[in-house]
Amino acid sequence: MLLELAAWDVPALAATWRAATPFPHVVIDGMVSAMRLDVLRDAISREPHGPEHSEIVDCLASAAKLQHPNLAAFGTALTAPAVLTAVRAITGKVVSSVEVRSYCYLAGGYLLPHTDGRHDLRRQIAFAAYLGHDGQCHGGELELFHCDVDGAGEIVATEPAVRIEPRANRLVLFDVSDTSLHQIREITMGARISLAGWFR
Repeated sequence: MLLELAAWDVPALAATWRAATPFPHVVIDGMVSAMRLDVLRDAISREPHGPEHSEIVDCLASAAKLQHPNLAAFGTALTAPAVLTAVRAITGKVVSSVEVRSYCYLAGGYLLPHTDGRHDLRRQIAFAAYLGHDGQCHGGELELFHCDVDGAGEIVATEPAVRIEPRANRLVLFDVSDTSLHQIREITMGARISLAGWFR
């Protein structure tokens, strides 16, 4: 098993998920062994990345299909039956597949507030697996927002609620909905390196 699944306290993680605010999320440190982490770091340095720039994002990203076999193996590991069972137990959501890419946010990079809720893509749970070295990145926190909605379910007000540091060997899972507003804060120095995507 590529992930250190035996170290997951699934009942405790499930309780954390249910109690989390502003929307369900959980942080799992020690995602993989130190040796596996080094392998993934080497692989991501060899993966082709291109600029991804729009009105909300500025970063470098891999293609939709990861090319390096060790990165592809990480994506495959996320769909192992034991992992899918654990994710279901933690989140209460039945998932069967994964969409994953690699990302590098350099100094000045960012991802502005948005939600991942697109019903046509069947995304249920977002994840970010951080591969950088601790102290390498300044800024780049995953920030979750509390949202007020009106009677039609439209967001009418937001407030920053939680910041999650992109620590090395950390896996973050969070709920995907129309109000799971989040952003990646601007990187002020260094680089934020991750594998990220969605369980579907």
